[in-house]
Amino acid sequence: SYRECCMKVVCKGCFLAAQKRGMNDCPFCRAPRPKKSQALAMVRKRVAVGDPMAIWFLGSQYFLGTYGLEKDMTRAVELYE
Repeated sequence: SYRECCMKVVCKGCFLAAQKRGMNDCPFCRAPRPKKSQALAMVRKRVAVGDPMAIWFLGSQYFLGTYGLEKDMTRAVELYE
């Protein structure tokens, strides 16, 4: 699953192993999971500096209309390009 805190994709096995140990934080960077409003701000900050994973993630959220964003295909395509 994708982690907004460190912009990494963490495999489901690692995520499951961390949960079995009682760790609800990110298995990669150990940061607590941010709220959706915080996560979106973190992603936008990373997009501003040109992080390709953040750009892809934000484009996906515009495509799907999630994280409180309105579905916007034009903006999604702009980010994907």
